[in-house]
Amino acid sequence: MSLTAGALIGFLACVPTPQDEKPFQAELRRFQDDYYKVGAKDDDKIAAVRALAPYHHERIVRALSPLLTEASIPVRLMTARELGRFAGVDPAARELHAALRSAANSGKRESAVRIEILRGLGTLRYAPAGGDVAKLVEDKEVWVAKAAIDAAGRIRTLDALTPLIKSLRRIESNNGDSETTLNPLDDLFPEMPTAGTLLRADPRQTAKRPSEREVLKAPILGALQSISRQNYENARDWETWWSKRKPSFKLPE
Repeated sequence: MSLTAGALIGFLACVPTPQDEKPFQAELRRFQDDYYKVGAKDDDKIAAVRALAPYHHERIVRALSPLLTEASIPVRLMTARELGRFAGVDPAARELHAALRSAANSGKRESAVRIEILRGLGTLRYAPAGGDVAKLVEDKEVWVAKAAIDAAGRIRTLDALTPLIKSLRRIESNNGDSETTLNPLDDLFPEMPTAGTLLRADPRQTAKRPSEREVLKAPILGALQSISRQNYENARDWETWWSKRKPSFKLPE
């Protein structure tokens, strides 16, 4: 049987090296057996990821990270969700950042994966991702934008101040009245996803959804306040403040 690139990388991650810790060998071998077994479905693969993920160590990151770009969308999403909980394990945040920048996760079909990656980067407060997070604050997909806004507030990146203020100005106008699209992550993907439920039709697709202003205004204000330690409530005041402070502004403690 031939191995895919992801399988080969996963297998190599299981090979002990002098600096690796032995306690994870059994868990990694079990993951290898369960994830790459012939005929494994998404349910099986997600279960394998979840079984391995509680062991927060860089060896585990090396085994899981190829899945962020090579696995099916449901498996990518669950892998991103789990790696986003690896606080204190620096390679996890680096791999999430790389996956966010990867062309493999750049399409409309992958928007749920981007949302989960952004959430993970925000939870881990990974400062090197701040610039890429800021670029997504104004994303056309409202739920990707919201995830980026939340992450920007947690990371506290200066790069996000200008796009956050622009976004606030936009949704305060008539553009903010636009009804949001269905959230590809929270509305379609349940907390415990399976192959059968991840892609099922949702009856809420026909229900009236909130406006972009209702979804984004509070997160934008929260992010702006978190980054700047200021407390303005509308775009005009934020623009006035930022136009005076931008040339010399330093991130407050």
